[in-house]
Amino acid sequence: MQLIIRTGTGIIVIIHDKLHAGGIQVKTNIIASILAIIMLLVSPYAFGKIDQATVAGMWLFEEGSGNVAKDSSDAGNDGTIAGPKKWQDGMFGKALEFDGSSVYVEVAANDSIILEELTIVAWANLKPSQGTRWQSIMMRGQNPRNYLLAVDKDTQTLQLSITKGAAGAWGGTKGGPVLTDGDWHHLAGVWAKDEGLIIYTDGVEVGKAGYVKPSLDANPARMRIGDGSNGGHQCEGLLDEVALFNVPLSQDAIKTVMEDGLERATGFLAVEPTNKLTTTWGKLKTVY
Repeated sequence: MQLIIRTGTGIIVIIHDKLHAGGIQVKTNIIASILAIIMLLVSPYAFGKIDQATVAGMWLFEEGSGNVAKDSSDAGNDGTIAGPKKWQDGMFGKALEFDGSSVYVEVAANDSIILEELTIVAWANLKPSQGTRWQSIMMRGQNPRNYLLAVDKDTQTLQLSITKGAAGAWGGTKGGPVLTDGDWHHLAGVWAKDEGLIIYTDGVEVGKAGYVKPSLDANPARMRIGDGSNGGHQCEGLLDEVALFNVPLSQDAIKTVMEDGLERATGFLAVEPTNKLTTTWGKLKTVY
């Protein structure tokens, strides 16, 4: 018997099934385990559409426990989760819950998050905070500020903000629909020397401003997800699929991230392929 499998990458795997060897029938569940290994090795996730070298951090919030928000990219920017840790169902797998007061993810200051051009993306499902506070998706530096993507306090729409080389010299853009309406929204902010500041909600451009060089000597220098770098901008609700890129992504690339998820778009996995392979092979040996 010949079994032909066409994978998601277009690779065809052909297996010749000989069920008897030395008079002992090979169990079909062993064959199924071998097929699982093959499908893992040729997974379409290994062929990301976005250059992995451009990912400065990617937090998928799949941990389910512990104090660390793992950076699934090669940048090594794992974050420390402060406050009560709770995970809920997200847009892709799990999402981290923010309580509006004490939960945030902090990434220590380092050169890889100091950026003159960038893209920030996230899925967010947030509760209203009109007239009370901004809700910071990602922020590095309070004043001076390198970058901030947030829900605006008054309009409850998306805002991308910097300081222009000095404390108090604010710049940025905001616009789009109200985001605190009980639904999931994909949010993106782009900072590009040749195109300026651009913000997207659910893949649609909703605001734009001219480029100015942002402050690089942010104070404080750390970066936070779900709160301001110095507090006061707490998110309330769920965040999922948060990432920072060291280049400006195109609108098409942002739509790819939104529709396919960060794992498929970049080729990075929340769980390392070697771990998955070891687990699968261990099950195979146990059955045999």
